[in-house]
Order: sequence, then structure tokens, then C-alpha cells
Amino acid sequence: MNLRNSSAAGWVAFLFLVLGSPAQADRLFESLEPLEISLSGPFKQMRGERDKAKFYKATLGMGEDSFDVELRVRGNKRLDADVCRRPPLRIEFEPKAIEGTLYAHQKSLKLVVQCKDSAAYRDYLRAEFLIYRMFNLLTPLSYNVRWLKVSYTDEKGKGRHEPAFFVERKSRLAKRNNLKTTKVGSILRSELEPDSSALVGLFQYMVSNADYSIVASADDSCCHNAKILRGEDSLYRPVIYDFDSSGLVNASYATGIPPLRIKKVTQRLYRGYCAHNSQVSEARRQMLSMREALLDILRTDTVLGKKALKQRVKYFTKSLAMIADDKVWQKKVLDACRG
Repeated sequence: MNLRNSSAAGWVAFLFLVLGSPAQADRLFESLEPLEISLSGPFKQMRGERDKAKFYKATLGMGEDSFDVELRVRGNKRLDADVCRRPPLRIEFEPKAIEGTLYAHQKSLKLVVQCKDSAAYRDYLRAEFLIYRMFNLLTPLSYNVRWLKVSYTDEKGKGRHEPAFFVERKSRLAKRNNLKTTKVGSILRSELEPDSSALVGLFQYMVSNADYSIVASADDSCCHNAKILRGEDSLYRPVIYDFDSSGLVNASYATGIPPLRIKKVTQRLYRGYCAHNSQVSEARRQMLSMREALLDILRTDTVLGKKALKQRVKYFTKSLAMIADDKVWQKKVLDACRG
């Protein structure tokens, strides 16, 4: 069975039928060019306190423009000082101050930072960014991201230069897909929109990320490393994020998941649902038809170190080969689905 040469045009047309034609992305995310910004704030204090409820006054600059902003620390695993020296951040804007600027409509933005000072951690950051970009290629139901070159200045006047990236707001993603945001504690599998859910399950298998749920979470808000959007058909569409625990990133701090018998994060496990088996077969065709485009996002990258680049290309190439093999596909995906 040769699926690699199938046209992707049919899948794109199908997505437009399901979702409607997506609106254009916000200006901040239109370009793939790295954006140079500066951030001045009490970073030393924030690293010490790691208080998610606290707001810190800061200044964001870009070219001749600068804005007073507030920063908050965020995250779970990466908020832990033993995991990351520098926690992930959220930038809160004053809406009126950013009207007509590149940041228009961005009431707040997630900032994913390089959490330790080494080339390996730069590679983890970049690999996660590239996973977002790969998923962008497959579906508009994905968070847009923008790579950054950041000049930081702390409260002592000490500076440093490191990369980071912005992640699109959930409300903006929903708007451009003609969907609604929603807050629910958990949802039933039967309430999931099959096509988008099947694509999520297969993509997470391909990058080897089992650290997610599209129906529930440990707290009272659905879901784990996924947000849920609702369409006019009342079905829920999952949008996934946070890929640092994936095998494709293969971060040193990412651990296995004993309840799932995953000893290391590079071990692929399909966690999609059996009810979506016909839809996941369509997702398979889509991915194999876009094989070269997906690989090119990795192969043509100029930020990953040479060894890191080679490892990621090899890993994803194997994922593609596995789903192209009918016997492996049947055993590892269709027969491994959750009931």
C-alpha cells in the first residue's frame, strides 16, 4: 500500500468543509522571521519566588517601541527549580497601549523560555518550537508560534541574550477557526469531533508524546496539555500544546510514565480511541502525503545543533516509516487504540 504520493489537497479541502476557511493569523504570527525584543524586569526575584499568583512589573521593547507590561511565572514541571533555572512566563499587556501595534489583540502571551544555560536546552526549546510548526502544517487547529531573540535585563542591571518563543492566545486561535472557547471539567469520548481528535492522537504518537489528555485532567478543568474548542455542531475539538515531554524533544528532565509502561519518552505509544479508527486512517494518509514537507521543517532548520538536528530527523523519519508499514500500522495503531 503506497500512501506517500497521495495528494494533500483533498485533505485541506476536507478541513475547510469541517472548519470553514480559517481567518488570517494575527500580525504577530504572520511571519516566520525571528523577532528581536527586550525584556526588563525582576527576573532574579521571580526565579526565587516562583509564585504563579503574583504579578511583576516589567518593560517590553521592540525597536523604537516599548510597553509597560506585567509578567507572571507559569507552568508545572518547568516551574520546578530543579528542572528549570528560569521558569516559563506569561506577558500581560494593557490592551489600549498595544492598539495598532504588532501586539494588537494580544491581551496576554505565553513566553516559552530557554530554561537552562546550555546548548542542549537551546535545542530542547527549538525542537519544541518545530513541533508546533509541524502541527501548523497539518491543521489550522494548532497554536501559532513566533521565534524570538530576547535581550533580558534583570533588577540588578545584569543582561543576557537567549532565544524564546511566543505561543498564540487560545481565544485568537478559536476566532480564526470560527470556534468557541469553553470551560468544562471533563468530556465524554463521544463528544469529541472525530477528525481533529484522530489527528491529535496520531500526531502525538509520531512525536512520542503521551503526556496529554483530551478528555480530562488532574484538576477540575479539561484537559491536560490540551485546550478544548467547540463548534456549532456542539462537538469538542482538542488543540494540543506543551511538547517538551515528547520523544522528539527528548529533554533530559522528561521522564517515563510508569502507569502507561513507558520507561523513556522516546518510546512511542498510540493513545487514540478505537471509535476514531476510520478517521485516523485518513490522518495517516494526510501525514504520509505531507512527508517531505514535515521533514523539511526539521531538515532545513538553522538553529538546532548539528547532532541534535540529525537525531530529530532520524527519529521522525522512523515514525513516518512505521505508519507507512501496514503491519506496523495495524499492530501499533489500529490494534493499540483505546476502547
